[in-house]
Amino acid sequence: MQYIRKDGLGMGPEEVPPKLELRFDGEKIYAEVSERSLALLSKGYGQLDKESGIIVYNAVEALYLLENKMASVLSGSSNMTFNELLRALEGKSETLWRDYVIYRDLRNRRYTVKEGFSRELTFRVFERGEFQKEAAKYLIAPLSEGKSVKLSKIKHLLSICRSLKKDMVISVVDRRNEVVYYLASQVDLKNV
Repeated sequence: MQYIRKDGLGMGPEEVPPKLELRFDGEKIYAEVSERSLALLSKGYGQLDKESGIIVYNAVEALYLLENKMASVLSGSSNMTFNELLRALEGKSETLWRDYVIYRDLRNRRYTVKEGFSRELTFRVFERGEFQKEAAKYLIAPLSEGKSVKLSKIKHLLSICRSLKKDMVISVVDRRNEVVYYLASQVDLKNV
């Protein structure tokens, strides 16, 4: 993609594309529709709200864009730092940091990641290059190291994934914020 300067000339390789300007009103994070926001939308960042004509970003998307200097976040008239935005959003979700670590890891591995269907199936992950061409292949069930989960819960989540024709991936975040992924599947031992 080539970015166009105001004078109409293309940008050279040493020039940086403009940052997306996000707004945080205490409830939602959003941006006006622009060339930059549409370019990021095509890469899986944000969701177009057709009623209001803005693009809305979830917490982990905004944190990722801010951390990677692809966007700035304005609250009122001041720019927020990553830590300020994180503190402002932490009260809305007790699992925000864990979810962000998983989102960041998947994005850094070049996957397109969108919101999932529930708190337990937090993310939908698309195969590389398949976003907007195919449905998501994976549903991510995040866990934190040291927290117990009942096997019946995993079995229930697995049955939901199977009914949606998705592969379930359990992602475990350890104490060092490293993520380990496990592909979960149900085995019928009667036919083995």
